Amino acid sequence: MAKIIGVDFGAQMSGNTVIAHLVGNKIQFNQVAKKQNTDSWLKSALEEIKPETVYIDAPLSLPKAYYGNGQNFHYRSADIETRAMSPMFLGGLTARAMSLKNQFEHISFFEVYPAYFQSKIIQSNHYKKDMDLFLADLIKEIPVSLSSTPNNWHQMDALMALTSGLRHQKNEHLSIGETNEGIIII
Repeated sequence: MAKIIGVDFGAQMSGNTVIAHLVGNKIQFNQVAKKQNTDSWLKSALEEIKPETVYIDAPLSLPKAYYGNGQNFHYRSADIETRAMSPMFLGGLTARAMSLKNQFEHISFFEVYPAYFQSKIIQSNHYKKDMDLFLADLIKEIPVSLSSTPNNWHQMDALMALTSGLRHQKNEHLSIGETNEGIIII
């Protein structure tokens, strides 16, 4: 299996960006410190971990209207289907994610959406309400064990990003959107 990571991508300096990745046969979490430059931290982590594939919870493309194809300048078809926020509303986060992908051309990047993964695959009533009960529901979808229990929702979202990636690696995933505009892997 390819060396993959799941990333919950957060705002600069917020301390909310988390990487979930396999170390041996256990999932480990790395989280940026609050007030630390998220992009520098993530670039260093990618250089250290050396993944082949990154599954990131952030838009990696713009609506096709920006490329002269269509009239919707706010949403991609994947955003409409998953009810995700517009990449344009997320502005800076979208630009940072696209820039990161551009800087690491030797790494494959795929967009994931943990909230939609949860609603379609896990279907738990505990998401963003009770971490212990939600983890009990999520753990049924994870083919490997955890080195530690996620201690915040950002770690949980990174875990779901990685789980979407594991599903993608086994060709058990859903692809939502249009190839010429942007696909979200679930």
